[in-house]
Amino acid sequence: MRVVLRVVLPVLLAVPVLGVSRADADGTGDEEDIDSALAADDDEAGEADEGEDAAFDDLAVPLQQRQQAPKPKRLPRGGCPRDMVRSGDKTCMDRFEAPNRQGKRPLVMQSASDAEDWCEAHHKRLCSEDEWIAACETDQKNAYPYGTEHEDGRCNDDKVWRSVNEMTLAKWPADEAKDHTKELYQATASGSKRSCRTKRGIYDLTGNVEEWVTKSRSHANGYAHILIGCYWSGCYGGGKPTCHSTNAAHGPEFRFYETGFRCCKDPAAPARRR
Repeated sequence: MRVVLRVVLPVLLAVPVLGVSRADADGTGDEEDIDSALAADDDEAGEADEGEDAAFDDLAVPLQQRQQAPKPKRLPRGGCPRDMVRSGDKTCMDRFEAPNRQGKRPLVMQSASDAEDWCEAHHKRLCSEDEWIAACETDQKNAYPYGTEHEDGRCNDDKVWRSVNEMTLAKWPADEAKDHTKELYQATASGSKRSCRTKRGIYDLTGNVEEWVTKSRSHANGYAHILIGCYWSGCYGGGKPTCHSTNAAHGPEFRFYETGFRCCKDPAAPARRR
């Protein structure tokens, strides 16, 4: 799905780090917006954050030293937290890509292990492949989150690809790699593509950032995770991202400039009537 990073990146951080992209900046946000996309924020997700964006230095704080997000005290009808959407009978799914905040740039440069840890710290889990596909295609079995035919401009899937300097990227989290990340990052803020959503209100499933999920279908490689949904420059080979666009070529510690995720969880059981 991409030019594979030949130099293996060490697992320097236990938290999701933000990364890089394949094309020119889209001009929809300033440098501070990009900085926030390069920091993993462990506060409770779901609401737009109007405070100061997290700095790069936050990335050096191990996940175990960060305060876990508080559990929601009350759940709305449907058994899902307010920052999630009920998808089918057995799944609650984040409305947006991590950090699951409307108006925030999604995290990238995430490994599957990062994603598992981040979701667990937020009292959730990484979505499965079947859950992700079911949420994307809905009960209409659509090819795209919004329907059966691709519509240009509806999702962030048409950015021009720009080659990445993999040797520079491999120096992450050195300043040189961070600067290169900001030069390449092209994800749009979560929810800004208002029509790139399912009828239940789950945004950016195709395009934007490529998402890690746990594998639940047969694939050529034996890894426990796959990437799904392609990203802002489409899919490798020029195809448009669909609800079934997958990449099973990478292990759990692989991270690259467009790899992100979102979380799922099981709905709460309905309260018994007394």
